[in-house]
Amino acid sequence: METLLRRVEDELKRVNVAGVKQIAEALSYVPVFISLVRAYIKGTYRDLPIGTIIAAVSALIYFITPIDLIPDFIPVAGKLDDAGVILACLNFIRSDLDRYIEWRDRNLAGG
Repeated sequence: METLLRRVEDELKRVNVAGVKQIAEALSYVPVFISLVRAYIKGTYRDLPIGTIIAAVSALIYFITPIDLIPDFIPVAGKLDDAGVILACLNFIRSDLDRYIEWRDRNLAGG
């Protein structure tokens, strides 16, 4: 799983969607998905349904898969479907993700 998460991080660094605000906003959640999955695997945060983890991991896999609805080799447009999958997942797991972010922020702040 860590290999998958590192591949996602590497892919995110290569993505250039400058000037396309909607795609950039959607992809800004990818690091939060990664953080959530890592915390779950480490056992530091397990207060969520397994479906949330499955959805987040599935969205991350779709993000790094080069063969999808719009092929990734097409500049900018190739990431439209990836952003759509991330947003759909976000809508599905939003409340769990918000609780995780609150927990993460409290724990990182030491409180």
